[in-house]
Amino acid sequence: MALLPVSTNRVSTPLNNQRLLYQLNNDQLAIQRQYDQLSTGRRVLRMSDDPAAASRAIGYQRGISYSEQLVRNANATEAFYQSTDVVLNRVDNALIEARGAAVEGAQSILSEDQREALAMTIRQSMESIVSAGNGMFNDHQLLGGVLENQAALEFENDTVRFNGTEAVGQTKLGSGTGSSFTVTGATAIGVGGTFQTGHSLDAGINEDTRLVDLRQGLGVEPGVITLSDGDNHVELDLRNAATIGDVVDVLRTVELGGRALGVSLGTDSISIQYADALPGTLAVIDAEGSSLAQDLDIANPLGYRAPPLVGDRLSPRVTASTNISDLASGAGLDLSSGLVIQRGEQSFTIDFDDAETIGDVLISINRSDAGVRAELDEVNGRIELRALYSGVDYSVGENGGIAASELGIRTADADTLLSDLAGGLGLSLNPNGPDLVITRPDGIDLEFELEGAATIQDVMNLVANHPDNQDTRRVRIALNTVGNGLQLTAPTGTQPITVTQPGLSDAGTYLGWIKPGESEAVAQLNVGVSRLTGEDYRPREAGGAIDTLLRLERAVRDGDIAEIGRLQTQLDTDLDTSSRTRGRVGVWTQSLNEMRSAIEDENVLLQSQLSNELDADLATVISDLGARQASLEASMRFIGQTSSLTVLNYL
Repeated sequence: MALLPVSTNRVSTPLNNQRLLYQLNNDQLAIQRQYDQLSTGRRVLRMSDDPAAASRAIGYQRGISYSEQLVRNANATEAFYQSTDVVLNRVDNALIEARGAAVEGAQSILSEDQREALAMTIRQSMESIVSAGNGMFNDHQLLGGVLENQAALEFENDTVRFNGTEAVGQTKLGSGTGSSFTVTGATAIGVGGTFQTGHSLDAGINEDTRLVDLRQGLGVEPGVITLSDGDNHVELDLRNAATIGDVVDVLRTVELGGRALGVSLGTDSISIQYADALPGTLAVIDAEGSSLAQDLDIANPLGYRAPPLVGDRLSPRVTASTNISDLASGAGLDLSSGLVIQRGEQSFTIDFDDAETIGDVLISINRSDAGVRAELDEVNGRIELRALYSGVDYSVGENGGIAASELGIRTADADTLLSDLAGGLGLSLNPNGPDLVITRPDGIDLEFELEGAATIQDVMNLVANHPDNQDTRRVRIALNTVGNGLQLTAPTGTQPITVTQPGLSDAGTYLGWIKPGESEAVAQLNVGVSRLTGEDYRPREAGGAIDTLLRLERAVRDGDIAEIGRLQTQLDTDLDTSSRTRGRVGVWTQSLNEMRSAIEDENVLLQSQLSNELDADLATVISDLGARQASLEASMRFIGQTSSLTVLNYL
């Protein structure tokens, strides 16, 4: 609070007045600042008041705004969690009620009216789950995919179709990581679940294979490498390489001591040697910070490895843009005949005539009316099929070719386990004799005991290798060329092929030849051939709570005790799935509350720091104001005294 010193020497009157007016103006501005601090409670009102404090305050304000947004996100997410918990509670209650009806329906002494009443109870439970599955909050489906605002589940004849998605909403709650605020229908109630997982499609390498797709998606980082024959060195800048072909093209331009390099690609490898195929030193060295040679497994920094240098197991991942001709380790797939998808009683033929990439294959399947969603698992390089209809069986078979097998999605093949038949219960065998009898057209009985058989192929081998089935009139067995199932053929004789299942055996039924409730199947005659075409021996269920309840309703109404028992076990699994999902939401809620408390505490600390930087100390401001007012009064008195001076004062 400095005052301008009183001049003791002679100065001009204008200069003296200017000095006095500056002092008066300075006192008035200082008092105004004190009043501003009193009225606003802030010490720093603009950057010029305290640049250092203002800069720190901006950082605190940014942190406060961020934490307040996180709290708002947490509040909105908690509302989603609470709504999801209500929906899953309805699902749990419906499944528990249906479980009770199933236990009662497993009795064999119920009347038709009683079974109908129990079936209606199960139907109501199923409808309750459908209603819960369509639950929404804030215009978002809780189980049908975030951003979806239409019904995820709808009735279609005796089935329920899933129209939702597997999209999960995420928000930021802290630590820079995303947190889910919705769950999927597949996770909670099993709708839209996977019913068939294919085998790896094994992509091969060609010159268009991207570096980022190699090593199962881990990628190869472009960089700088040096090649040497011991005397000569060539440095190659491959930092702009995008494909393995780019690397090959540059390597083929190299000459070391007048010797050109020969570079070739295998189905899963790259090989480098001298073009003349003669021995010699060939060192490959990564530049500092580069890992290209090491990633391609051709690093040879000391030249100890003799050429050719082979980098194998490069294993490019399968993506939607991978060409069909590059699959099967570069041999390509034969999809010319297409495949057949069976959904309940409906059959859908899908062709791939215009398909060039695996993405085209997925589109062809998804755009069909089969009610199947095909997705590509890029991590494992395989196709997954999801069922969109609950209450029906699915199967994927051939259409006279090998497309389904090539894609790895045929649902019933020779490797199918017998223990997976009959809905996972396996075959019931006859303890007192043969499990299966095939009577040839010439009347010869072929008896089979299946106790040691593990797969469909084992059954086929038993038929083909039976000692009484080795002549020209033998019965041949093969997979159906269209759809799925087993086919028996033989030259015509005095009678058609006949299949029976003696005693307690159900092998003929679950191998697809004998209809349920019967004990014998007779082949048809067709142009000199007796042919028995079996049904699909391993249809796939859509899975999930709704699918289980639709099947359970039918089983209770029909009095199928064995099926009711099987579905009770499945119902327990569905209830466990729903309960676990609900428990997971509960854990998320608890974690959310803890995170929100931490964020709120952090916000309080930031507010405190901001207050320390910006807020005024009122006691200090009032004290300074009194001093400023005294200074102003002194300045005004001094001005009054100096204004009355005359020329005599300077003589």
